[in-house]
Amino acid sequence: MFSAVFGAALLLGCPETEAPGEVSGCRRDTDCKGDRICEAGACVAPRPAVASTTPASATVVGTSLWSRGGPGRPYQALGTGPEGQPRIVWDLDLGAVVFASPTLVTVGGELLALVGTHAGRFVGVVVEGTRAGQVVLDMNLGGMVWATAAAADGRAYVGGDDDTLYAIDLATKQVAWGLKVGNCGESRAPGPEGARCDADGGPTIAADGDLYLGADGVYRVGRDGKIRWHYPADPELKAKHVFGAPLVAGDGNVYVGGQDGLILSLRSGDGTLRWTYNVRADVDGGPAMGEDGNLYIGADDGRLYALRSDGSLRWSFVAQKDIRSAAAVAASGAVYVGSFDGNLYALASNGDVKWVLPTGGRIAASPVLDAAGTIYVGSQDDHLYAVSPKGRVLWSLELPGDIDSSVGITDGGVLVVGCDDGHLRALK
Repeated sequence: MFSAVFGAALLLGCPETEAPGEVSGCRRDTDCKGDRICEAGACVAPRPAVASTTPASATVVGTSLWSRGGPGRPYQALGTGPEGQPRIVWDLDLGAVVFASPTLVTVGGELLALVGTHAGRFVGVVVEGTRAGQVVLDMNLGGMVWATAAAADGRAYVGGDDDTLYAIDLATKQVAWGLKVGNCGESRAPGPEGARCDADGGPTIAADGDLYLGADGVYRVGRDGKIRWHYPADPELKAKHVFGAPLVAGDGNVYVGGQDGLILSLRSGDGTLRWTYNVRADVDGGPAMGEDGNLYIGADDGRLYALRSDGSLRWSFVAQKDIRSAAAVAASGAVYVGSFDGNLYALASNGDVKWVLPTGGRIAASPVLDAAGTIYVGSQDDHLYAVSPKGRVLWSLELPGDIDSSVGITDGGVLVVGCDDGHLRALK
């Protein structure tokens, strides 16, 4: 196991750039001038977005805010996590891998952490107070749970690998409805076809209360469990899987990536296509958006893409391996993202590298920020890291398994995190 604590991140110097008109070698996009990107060791013009020919339709008028369910949260927490080495407040064995991130919600005056496991168990655990660590909701769903639950108005919504989105009434502790999605039939064969309709992309709850789910494409679902639209609309198409939770912007546009290598923007009103951007690699992470409206999303080609609202490329950053988690965007505009190369990267809003923090294992968890700007991220070196905005490790905690679950942070500064050893823990 990796046990060293890094006192500071690796700082990267400025790359060499080519002279005007010269075509030089490159290792990353920041080695190239202007909007050009690095492909196969050469600086080339970026691929353009492909605009939809579908006529525009009415969109929901909203604020500049955005929402995304799934791993990570699009906002900084109100609480500030532990400044020094944390202690474990409670430790609950759930019996199977916890990949999903805990969703924090208040029910009956108690703060609960809602999370599912790879055995299909879905629980609600009291986080703080006299009953901290007690399970008050416990049910078995029909399939493995990879997805992070979304919660609103007394209900939790979570998908399973049985191709079903569940609505759970938190007061009665019963399933209010289950929606079977997709055209995969009963096939549970391993591989892409068996996972194609898994309901593990979100859901995201939009401002109007509707749910946006990634499965075989993207679904908009009413709170009554009825499908409003599905993209692609043709029911005969075998749409590729969407693992990352869709992002719903305040202007009503929906953004998502899929295992067909495409980043999409859809109109929330009817699910028609606004534009696509082809990255030619699986896109498994959820999108994030900066205050300037730029979209950040990673892919299996090891790139983090920064796209403008019209789908054109602003820049892309090249890590050494896959980026399969969502990025976190700070109020300062800094972008934090982990990679399967084991590094946590801090990028400026223009794509320049601020610092790199190496860990001893792949990073599948999405970074999460607290109110002070501290970055929390787990690694498959079995450590949870707390990192300052300048890249200094404030502390790290070793646990008995990979940490692919992103942390939940309470207003009081308690961290709740899942682990591959099947435990859910609270840290303070």
